[in-house]
Amino acid sequence: MQSVVESLKAAGLYKDTGRIQEQMLKTILPNGEVREHKMAEINYLDIKIFADELDIALRLQNPLVQGLVAKNADALVGLIRVINCESASGFKGSVGSGRQLDAILLRAEQFQDPDVDATMATTGRRGSWIRAIGAAAGQPNFIEQDFDVDEHGKALPMADEEGIALLGFANPAASPCVDAVQITYLDQLYNIQNLDFELANPFIGDAICELKQPLFIYPKETALVQVNYYRAGTDELRPIGLWVKMASNMRALATS
Repeated sequence: MQSVVESLKAAGLYKDTGRIQEQMLKTILPNGEVREHKMAEINYLDIKIFADELDIALRLQNPLVQGLVAKNADALVGLIRVINCESASGFKGSVGSGRQLDAILLRAEQFQDPDVDATMATTGRRGSWIRAIGAAAGQPNFIEQDFDVDEHGKALPMADEEGIALLGFANPAASPCVDAVQITYLDQLYNIQNLDFELANPFIGDAICELKQPLFIYPKETALVQVNYYRAGTDELRPIGLWVKMASNMRALATS
């Protein structure tokens, strides 16, 4: 299984010295609109730090997860460089401070719990990816904006110095309840994608589904992820990806 380091070496991005110059990154929305993001100049050493630390974080992960992240390694570097236009302090990983960037694998506590009553006066973070589904076609929101006294279903916004990469989904539940996902990016609906975990990798027992097109949420952008629950039960759907943040915003153990 190829590693992040190997992928970036193949792309010419894994070096000890030098800098990669400012470039433009283009993305195409579902309506055909082309958006451009500026990728900041950055030290190759920062990219090396990112690759080395990410491979360490992935060592205990399912090999299919490792391969999925490695496959998208150069795009993850692009995400970091776009965010670095706002932070302008580079990627320093676990020893970063202040506006320097770090990255963390997605975890439940970072996201709003879609089952928290919207009339509550405080936000309700997930405590786990495990979710009790009371009926088919129930609460579809999976990744959404935090709320105070507001309704569910609003898109999650990125701050000026952060971004998310969503590459796919895993579901270790004995009987997964999800069979499809829909992403809304910048208020535009992407096509439905199947998440047929009962057929995914049946011979090795790993229920992982890769997105046909990875979702990258860049600074100041929004996205909403909704899923279709086709039966009641206990589901454990969880996203595979990274959240890139400034080091100063990764100091809260419960939610960072």
